[in-house]
Amino acid sequence: MNQDKKSHNFDAGKHELPDYVEEAPASRRPKEPTLADPVKKRWVRRIAITVVVLLVAPFLYKGAKAWRASSLLRQSEVSFAVGDAPRALSLMKQALALAPASPAIQRAVELYNARAGDAGSLNKILARMRDGSSDHGELLGIAELEVTNSPEVTREALSKLTGKLSGKEHLRKSLLEALLIAREGNVTGAANRCLADAEKSSGQEASRLKVQAALYFLNLGDEHALKKACDLLQSVIAQHNEASLSAWRLLSRMVLASPEQKGILDEGATIALADQLPSIPDRDQADEFLAADLRIRVKPEDKESVVSRLLKKYRNGSRVEMMGLARWLNGRKEQEKVIELAGPDRPRNDTDWLLIVMDAKCSLGDWKGAGPLLESPAAAGIQEAVRHLYLARVATVNGDSAIAEEEWRRVGGALHFEKTETLFYIAGYEEQTGDYEHAARTYREIADRRESAEKGLIGLIRCQPADASAKKLIPFYEELRALQKDNPDVSGDLSYLKLLAQEDVAENASIAEKLYALQPNMLTRISAVALARLRLGNPKGAMEVYDDKQIDWKTAAGPWKAVRCAVMRSNGAQAEASSLAESIEVAKLRPEEKALLKSDSPIGKGRP
Repeated sequence: MNQDKKSHNFDAGKHELPDYVEEAPASRRPKEPTLADPVKKRWVRRIAITVVVLLVAPFLYKGAKAWRASSLLRQSEVSFAVGDAPRALSLMKQALALAPASPAIQRAVELYNARAGDAGSLNKILARMRDGSSDHGELLGIAELEVTNSPEVTREALSKLTGKLSGKEHLRKSLLEALLIAREGNVTGAANRCLADAEKSSGQEASRLKVQAALYFLNLGDEHALKKACDLLQSVIAQHNEASLSAWRLLSRMVLASPEQKGILDEGATIALADQLPSIPDRDQADEFLAADLRIRVKPEDKESVVSRLLKKYRNGSRVEMMGLARWLNGRKEQEKVIELAGPDRPRNDTDWLLIVMDAKCSLGDWKGAGPLLESPAAAGIQEAVRHLYLARVATVNGDSAIAEEEWRRVGGALHFEKTETLFYIAGYEEQTGDYEHAARTYREIADRRESAEKGLIGLIRCQPADASAKKLIPFYEELRALQKDNPDVSGDLSYLKLLAQEDVAENASIAEKLYALQPNMLTRISAVALARLRLGNPKGAMEVYDDKQIDWKTAAGPWKAVRCAVMRSNGAQAEASSLAESIEVAKLRPEEKALLKSDSPIGKGRP
């Protein structure tokens, strides 16, 4: 019986075993998902974002570089359009470095090469234009490139501009269309076209058009146009945009270049102009010096305080800033402060500082102090021609004629091998010290180099004596006109010289008449056309040129007074002619101008 009970219990226990499939032990909990943990979730998110960024970053970086390169290229194109070639080239180089494989950048480089005279590049871009594959930027670039030599190509390029233009493209198109009008002889029309387009534009595009209109008004040469130009520039400066700085610089230089007794702005307006600089973006140290010059012009007695403020600001500045200040001080006859600013060590160990201090010491006549500097370590970095230049100057001042002659010979022998910027330094130094003969030699070398021919010729002309004959100057001006065919001032000066020398009288009289028609209130044009009519045997017509003209003969230049005297004498006004002649500094007249003052001088026709 007991055995049966055990058996029964066993069977019962067998049937009462727990169901492990349907019920888990109380001690085990289900595992939570990984992302349910906020900390883990954040880490997973961060890892996912990092992976995505790593995958996408190269494409984003490439896109950012392309966008930046495109932006720089557009800025470069505008800089070329407004005549700022150095900035345009710098921007284009930056764009090229960012995206050298970009088709737009490559086309811009081809356009630059065409500007530099590469015929192959020019033919390539012209072919693209004519088969319709040029974009707006290239079409405008072609138009700008050809506006001087081939206006018809410029018009062809502009005619192919289709679709909507951006603000900068509208600006470039407007500038070109105004320039075409000016090339046709209508300078006033060109200025008015710029102003009309400015009314349709906004922001800096409108401002740049106003600056260009001001430049056209300045070319007219009369007081009314001058005032209009000043008003336009002041309105642009007040906008405080990117164009304001170029307007401020232009107006500041105009003020500084104008005669002190007849400034284009009064004292209050000049000081206000200087005070506006801090609010204009992108200004630099050179602009501060312009503002300082404006203040000194108005109040020369404040020069010491103006100089002191600049010294305080830049005495511990960067090397470039300190040298910039030193060069400005040298130009303002503050050589003692230059030497103090440099200290004893900089000129002995830094070639650039050595040249600045040498300039200061030479200007002070401190040749004993200048000589030893040429034996310092910094002197090893001086270009060969510059070193001989200083040695020649020291020997000249010390009266060592044999040494001076040999050193000047060495300077001349080294000119051909020096860089153009070195030649400009040498020429400027020679000109500054009054050595115009040697300066002319250096400018001749500069003029013989293609990239600097225009500036070299202008310097060469500037170094000619005031009493040099017209015949001597004519070849220089002919060279310059070949480079600046459309420059009315060069053409006008050349025609005047040829009229003085009685060469090709009929042809040059015609040129004088055309230029006079464009600028009838400019004394230069008035005098040239009066002389032309005298040479053609029309003294009455010559006198009529002066009718209704407001001319201040007290401040007029000697040559224009000489022409006026000849005209009056030819019309029987002997007493008036003699009275005006007494105010002329005859020693500064050319031989042909002196001849105009003689009562027995032949005035009639010269060689036809």
